[in-house]
Amino acid sequence: MTKRILGMVLASLLLLSCALEPTIQAPSDSSKRQADLTLFEATYTFGFSKGGPLAVSAKELAFLEEQNEAVMHNLTFTGYDEGGKAYLQGRAENAVISTDTYDAHLKGGVEVQHLDEDIHIFAEELLWSDEQQTLRSSKDTLATIIIDEEITLTGLGLMIDFTTLEVRFEKIIEGTVRR
Repeated sequence: MTKRILGMVLASLLLLSCALEPTIQAPSDSSKRQADLTLFEATYTFGFSKGGPLAVSAKELAFLEEQNEAVMHNLTFTGYDEGGKAYLQGRAENAVISTDTYDAHLKGGVEVQHLDEDIHIFAEELLWSDEQQTLRSSKDTLATIIIDEEITLTGLGLMIDFTTLEVRFEKIIEGTVRR
């Protein structure tokens, strides 16, 4: 009886060790990379190099250690200054944040709001440079910015410098001023 139980325990350990053995996969495109850690319905705080932290809540948050990336789906975020006051908030369907540089690529129904300055930005795709503190759209991406609910500009190639709050477009498609 004891030999039988010992045999079952050893067989279980063998099966468990085979099940825990990492699988080796062939290289694939970036959409099929294996995450080192995946969190669901998670809130995570990134500590940026300039300014305060960025708190992100996402349906799915995956960390890819080798690529130094955090990949998120269906996310909302809030940026805080060094004093802990919220100054930025937004949402996107997808985002990739570099865990080295804290640069971010936001895609799908992107909305960003600078709370202190009452600036709203809407685009399908935006790029954040943490070092330069700029938010950009490509020259082919339509973006809309609303300032103080009075000025609405829509155009291509949006660039916002968050240190000076300078706003530029490569090409303005439409603009409205309400006073």
